[in-house]
Amino acid sequence: MTDFEGSFDGVATPILEAPLKAPDVGKNKDDPELCEYMVAVSWLKTVPREEAYWEKGLFAVQHTACRLRNQFTIERLTRHFGLED
Repeated sequence: MTDFEGSFDGVATPILEAPLKAPDVGKNKDDPELCEYMVAVSWLKTVPREEAYWEKGLFAVQHTACRLRNQFTIERLTRHFGLED
């Protein structure tokens, strides 16, 4: 967490200096057992909530982050959102 940066208004900013909605996120930043961990995401495409996609059989999990390996889900999302190229 102490080394994580995000882009805010086009400026690379350490996450703990950014305007966060969770101001206590850095509370245990120096304790590897209790600190929060960050996962960078590079979005290929985004859509409005109204264009969300779901069908029975898609992989879903309650974790904040995971590696998507379910081939059915990958194929359906790739096709639906036009990411095949």
